[in-house]
Parts: sequence; C-alpha cells; structure tokens
Amino acid sequence: MKALTIVIGAFALANVLLGQLPLYVTLSGFALAGIVYASRAISPYLRVFVAMYGLGYLLLASATLLQALGAVPEVVAALLPPAFSAVAAVVFAALVFGASFIPVIRTITALADPYFLSTVPATSFGRPFTWLGRTEGQVGARLVALLIAINFIQVAMQIRFNVFYRDLFNALQEKNLDAFWYQIFGIFSPLAAIWIAIAVYEIFVDNSLHIRWRSWLTKRTAARWLDNGTHYRIPLMGSDTDNPDQRIQADVRLFIDQTMSLSIRLLSQAATLVSFVIILWGLSRDFIVPGLGIELPGFLVWLVIAYAVIGTWLTHLIGRPLIRLDFRQETVEADFRFSLARLREYGEQVALLRGEKAETARLDRSFTEVVKNFIQILSRRMKLTTFTAGYSQLSVIFPYVLAAPSYFIGRITLGQFQQTASAFSQVQGAMSFFITAYSTLASYKANVDRLTTFNESMSRAEAVGRSTALELDSAASGPDLVLEDLKLALPDGRQIVSIDGFTFREGPSVLVTGPSGSGKSTMLRAISGVWPFGSGHVHVPPGRSVMLIPQKPYIPVGTLRAAVTYPGLDAQYPDEDLRQALLDVNLGHLTDQLDVEDNWAHHLSGGEQQRLSLARALLAKPDWLFLDEATASLDEPMEAVAYRIISERLPNTTVVSIGHRSTLISMHDRQAVMTKEANGLFGLREKVATAEPSPAPAE
Repeated sequence: MKALTIVIGAFALANVLLGQLPLYVTLSGFALAGIVYASRAISPYLRVFVAMYGLGYLLLASATLLQALGAVPEVVAALLPPAFSAVAAVVFAALVFGASFIPVIRTITALADPYFLSTVPATSFGRPFTWLGRTEGQVGARLVALLIAINFIQVAMQIRFNVFYRDLFNALQEKNLDAFWYQIFGIFSPLAAIWIAIAVYEIFVDNSLHIRWRSWLTKRTAARWLDNGTHYRIPLMGSDTDNPDQRIQADVRLFIDQTMSLSIRLLSQAATLVSFVIILWGLSRDFIVPGLGIELPGFLVWLVIAYAVIGTWLTHLIGRPLIRLDFRQETVEADFRFSLARLREYGEQVALLRGEKAETARLDRSFTEVVKNFIQILSRRMKLTTFTAGYSQLSVIFPYVLAAPSYFIGRITLGQFQQTASAFSQVQGAMSFFITAYSTLASYKANVDRLTTFNESMSRAEAVGRSTALELDSAASGPDLVLEDLKLALPDGRQIVSIDGFTFREGPSVLVTGPSGSGKSTMLRAISGVWPFGSGHVHVPPGRSVMLIPQKPYIPVGTLRAAVTYPGLDAQYPDEDLRQALLDVNLGHLTDQLDVEDNWAHHLSGGEQQRLSLARALLAKPDWLFLDEATASLDEPMEAVAYRIISERLPNTTVVSIGHRSTLISMHDRQAVMTKEANGLFGLREKVATAEPSPAPAE
C-alpha cells in the first residue's frame, strides 16, 4: 500500500505541473493517496477494494490525460468513460474505508480476513490462477482484485451505454441514418461483445475464488472444532451452538456465496450511484418542475434521493423481523434434520421398544416448529414484496413523467429525454439496493450470526482448555502413572472428586470400581487430557502411549478396514494383522469384508462393536490401556476371553479398567475403589484383600 500511495501522489503532483486534467481530478488524487495510506490498518479483505480503486483511478485518469494530449485515436476515445469516472473511484475508496469501521462490517470481516492472511501454499484449484501467488491468501486476495477490476469495467461500460442511448435516440429524432448505423455497429456492437466476454470470464473467476475460499475455510473450521477436544467441550459448557455440522457445511458455503455476491454487488451499486448522479445532475441542471413551471437545479437528483431514502426506511420497518425469523428457521430445520438422522441411527432400539408412535409425535412437534416459523417468514416476505414490487413499478414511470414537460417544450432532445430516464433508473436502482436485497441481507445477517456464535463457542472452549488448572505432563515420574492433588469438577463448577495421590504402577492391571456418579469415567477423561474442569497433576510416563476405549465405541462410516484401524489410517496395518485381530476377538466372520463400505454401526451389535474396539487395541499395542466399561455388553464368558486375549497379545501393556461386575476382580491384579470421603467428595483408594478367617478347631 505504501508503493501505491507514492505512485498516486506522484501522479497527482505531475498533473499539477502538466495542467491537462480538470482540477477536481487532480485534487481527488491527493485525497486518494491519503485514503490508501490510512487503509493499511483496516481489514485485509476491504484493503483489496481500496487498492483496486486506487489502480482504477490511475487507469481512468491516465486515459483522460492521454485523451487531453491527443494521444488516443478518435475511435477509442469514443469508447472511453467521462473524466469524472476517476473521481468516482476516489469516492468508492472513501466509502470502503469508512465502512470498515462500522461494527457489523467488522463482524463480517473478522470471519473473512483469516483466509486472505493465510500463508499455506496455494491449492491447485483453478490452475490458470497459480501465477497470482504462492500462498492461498495471496491468490484469494488477487482473485478478489480481479473481480473488482471486472466490476469497475462493467460500471464504466454502463456509463458509456448511457451516452450511447442519448446519441442513438438523437439520431432517430434527426432521422440521420449514417449516425444511427454508426451507433449500432461502431459503438454498440464492440461494447456488447466486450460486455459478454467479461460476463463469462467473471463467472469463471468468481467460482474459482468460491471453491478455494470454501475449501480453506471448511478445513480450517473443522480442524479447529476437532482440535484438542474443542468439539467435546462445547456442549459440556452449556453452549447454545446447535448443529455444528450444519455450520461447517451449510453456513460456511452460504457465508462465502453471500459475502462475495453482496460486497461486489454493493460496490457496483455505489459505483453506479456516484457515476449516474453526476450524469443526472448535468441533465437536470436547469430542470423545470412539472406543474409549477419553477426551474430547480438538480431536481431529479434530489427527488430520486428522497424517493430511495423513504423507500429504504419503510423496507427496513417491514422486513426487520426477517433477520430473527431466518436465524430461527435455520435452527429448527437443522433440529428436524438431526432428529431424523438420530432416528435412523437408533432404528433398532425404537423398533424393539415399539416407539414409533412416540417418535412420530416427536417428529411432528419438531416439523410443526419448521412450518410455523416458515409461515411467519412467508407472511413477512409477502408484505415486503407487496411494498418493494409497488415501489419498483412506480419508479419505472417516474422519470418519464418528470422529464416529459422539458421535452415537449423543446428544452431537451429525444436522446436527452431517454438518457435522463436511463440515468434516473440507474440512480434509483443503486439507491434501492437495500430495498431489493433486503431478504437476502436478512438471511446473510442470520448466517453471519450463526458463524460468529460458533466461533465464539470454539474460542470459549479453547480458552477453557488453555486455562485449565489440570496439568498433564510427562515429567520425571518414572514408569508409573501418578495422580497428584487431583480435584475434578462438573462444568457448573461443582467439585465431585478429590484424589490427594494415587499411583497406577506399570505392569499390574487395575480394576477401578465405585458407585455410579462417583467420577470414575471423569477421572479417565482427565487422564486422557480431554476433561478441563478441575486442578492438579497427571504425571504420564514419558515416551509411553495411552489409549482409552469408552463403553460406546465410535464406528466411522466407510470400509470395515477403516473401522478396525481407527483412529489410525487405513493402510497403517497389513491385512494379516487386521484379520488376526478380528479372529482374536471372535469376529472371524468379518475377516473377508475388510473393504466393504457400509454404516457398520448399524450392522454390528453392541457386543460386536465393543469387540471391534478391543481389536483396535490389539493392533495399536498401547503402553497404557484404559477400558471404561468397554466389555459391559459382553456376556461373562466372552468378557473373560477378551481379558485373556488382551493379557496374551499385549503382555507389555498396563490395563486399567472401570467396571461393576464382580467377575472382573479375578481378571485384574489390583483393585481401587472410589469411596466417599468425610468432605463429601469421592477419593480413590486401593482395596487391600483381606485374608479369609481360619476354620475353628474341632472340639
């Protein structure tokens, strides 16, 4: 931006010396140099817009300068926009700079800016654009710049089309056939060909940017959500961030679509507004007010501004509830979709319990909320459309009614009459942007709110993870896993566990028992590093791997190979090891289905799923294996077999189990019990076996 500031300032200074450009063009150059320099501190996304309008000023002002010096052929000069277009570029840059300080714009750019600051290597999407930069942020910013340049050219061409209509209708009025055909073939035809080519190229550039930006933002959001247990902590903290799957898939896509569409469209309308206001002012400089015979300079400009401002205000009053309704619609739609997905997941349980009627009633209640909110949106949009459609239709006839008196008394030509109507229509359309796009803006605001609240929830969860007083370290604690001054609490702050000190020695297996709700599973979550609520130290043996298997295992959708090797990669283990692990846990009937893709969680029983998760442990061979009721769905004989297999196949693994069955005691070397202490909290104590009493001597 510094280099661009210097170039613009030097150009403006050179114009002072040459004196070939209008004074307002030169002075606007100095103003633009200041804007570009100050924009170093604004959003990177908006900075692209300011920079492009700076380049646009240089291009348009240079063209005007060359034309003034007689260095441009007449044929080319006829296609150039007026000199004031350069000043319009300065106005656009000032508008963007000022908008960057509006709170709602800052909220939007906070979501957009990370992509344009990204330093990751550029992806291969849209190979024609690989020359734009080495990093994804550079390519993205330059694609935005390219879109702005295209938009800038289109606005300039609209201005030239406006002049074309004036000259065409003047030729018709004068019955000048040569001038008529010149306007058609010499002016309109090349302009139309350029317009079509630019429109097609714009589609390609816009979609290339979209897929790059969406790919980066989706991956980044999903990675952040999954990183360091954030996805696990968000619901624990009571966050109202519903349906994160929808926010990552649908809301990210909509945000990018609408951000690009609305920002480019808004600046296009701003460019059109400034450009055609100048034209309209010139056309109505000595305008006569119909019916009054009073000459009022710029009357059409004042009228169209008042017309648009009143229309925008009324539109906002009518359409404001759409923001809240659109936000709620996304929520109730996602809730209904989640209910259907949940029902599919637990179809067997519902069928066994004959819960179809209850599920039908629940789905009906959920869908009723969808319908009720939709009806409210429909009602509000009908009211909004009634007003905006009437507003648009009335604006069509306005300029003709207003310009007709001047035409009929000979003050303006037919071409000027048509040019006035066209300019009025362009200004009215630009100023009515918020009226015509209100529904889209309401939906966009709801979408931005959803992504913002999702990011805030992730930030809170990340902050809890960083600020937790629970320390998981591998300090010099020897080969044992040591709990020291461990205090565990619920998310609401209520403390439930207090362990002054306990050592899980390497080698001997340990069974942890205790009443439900005593914090056994919470303790294992703290050891694994995902539970942030509490304080104390968990000393993990250095260089040792830890694996925790919960009671309900996660079975990803895909091949059986991926399910068995999870969380490892599909190709991490040879087929022989996979088949042997399945045979060891009595799942030999699945050994020939490793590459079959399916939703295996639906095809495997609870016991089979638990056995599959044990097969994962046999493959991973962790140094420490924590089993959180991981065999609760197995019958006792199968459970005994499972522990025997673990002992045989993993002789160097220390096993710590949580369970309630008394039969588990004989399968472990030690037993620890969660017992309620005098302070009302549960502590962990080792249970020492007592010797059986000797039989009484015979008398």
